Amino acid sequence: MFAQRTFMPISLAVLAATLMACSESPVGSAPAPAPASDPSAGPILSAPSWSDMLGATSAPAGWQVTPCETPMLLCVEAEGELVGTVESFAAPVADYDFPTDESAESLLAAWVSDHYAAIDRDRAIGYPDLTFSAEPPVAAAVGSLPGLRYGYTTAHANGTPVDRAIGYVATDGDYFYVFVTGMISGDPSGSIADEAALNAFEPHLAKIIEGLKL
Repeated sequence: MFAQRTFMPISLAVLAATLMACSESPVGSAPAPAPASDPSAGPILSAPSWSDMLGATSAPAGWQVTPCETPMLLCVEAEGELVGTVESFAAPVADYDFPTDESAESLLAAWVSDHYAAIDRDRAIGYPDLTFSAEPPVAAAVGSLPGLRYGYTTAHANGTPVDRAIGYVATDGDYFYVFVTGMISGDPSGSIADEAALNAFEPHLAKIIEGLKL
């Protein structure tokens, strides 16, 4: 659990429709506009503050990770330049109607399956020529909570990636806690600058997630 919860309402549609809502500057610079919420789009998510939950950090040599001005974003920098961000969400388990045995493992598996289905539906409607490839979820520690690492890629028919997401989801039985980043090809406001940067940061993200104060 967080020592202090600072949650901001945000729609599930934001998480399902995009890897990141916007690019963000580190604490101390002007904040970017917050993502728009659409309460009719599905369960309402909240954004836990990185300042409250960030534990030990890890990054490639010359990189830094610090909470952004917007509480739900963690800024990743290299040599003082913004590389990208990691986004956080939380949502009450009671807002979901999953047919599970209510164990943490069952709840998390159902959440990932539901999330993959939502992303696949969105891509099929908006980008029918793209292929969607989901990674099997893998058990991962998210702070002191049981969690899963998940990921997916959308690509052109020739295999060229359009976007790639890497996420972690955990639960304490009351809330789902979600942490996600990724790469959007050709989009400078994507959450990580490019595939090489994402690959360099990925093992450090795992350590950050494991050290969260949850």
